[in-house]
Amino acid sequence: MSYEADEDDQYPPGYDVGSFPKDFGYGGFDQDGDGPTGPMTGEQKPRILLMGLRRESSIQKVVFHKMSPNETLFLESTNKIIKDDISNSSFVQFQIWDFPGQIDFFDPTFDSDMIFGGCGALVFVIDAQDDYTEALNKLNLTVTKAFKVNQGIRFEVFIHKVDGLSDDYKMETQRDIHQRANDDLTDTGFDQIHLSFHLTSIYDHSIFEAFSKVVQKLIPQLPTLENLLNIFIS
Repeated sequence: MSYEADEDDQYPPGYDVGSFPKDFGYGGFDQDGDGPTGPMTGEQKPRILLMGLRRESSIQKVVFHKMSPNETLFLESTNKIIKDDISNSSFVQFQIWDFPGQIDFFDPTFDSDMIFGGCGALVFVIDAQDDYTEALNKLNLTVTKAFKVNQGIRFEVFIHKVDGLSDDYKMETQRDIHQRANDDLTDTGFDQIHLSFHLTSIYDHSIFEAFSKVVQKLIPQLPTLENLLNIFIS
């Protein structure tokens, strides 16, 4: 298997989210979390869960809310789920649910069926500059619990904060995380789960590219559009 990246609080309405690729045309959303008026309601939209050992709201703020990376240093932690509605007429409509790092899956108030049942993709963030042994354990627990509820979820691992690492160390870290994560799944009897890995940083284009790939996988019309474009080019 290749170790390269797989190819495969609310905000006011009208918030300008110009930092993500402009062709996605992200717009505002309802402050009550129900999403903007349009062809899809909040419950119908694909859901992307953003999880990790520590809460990485800096990713969400930089990618979708035009916050500069340096400003994220002053973000305060929170113990609640933050939901964002991202909408673009018909093709790109989804929700981002940003989870606090201390979430306890065994808490009786955690509704796994509701959280994972409507989930299209689960993005798990691992800090590449930290000891990630505990993060790998949390990754295994998270994806196996989610897979039991919904086998259609796409699992994406962001190996984050790689901006300060050398190219050799980046690749070695990715190989190690890739190997250990898949070994853990095999050991727990979930070797059928596929994990996609991305090297990311909020200080360059990598986080935008990684999120773009995640979003593209949630667009059901994408294969048809690609086929039409290939025919057009021919």
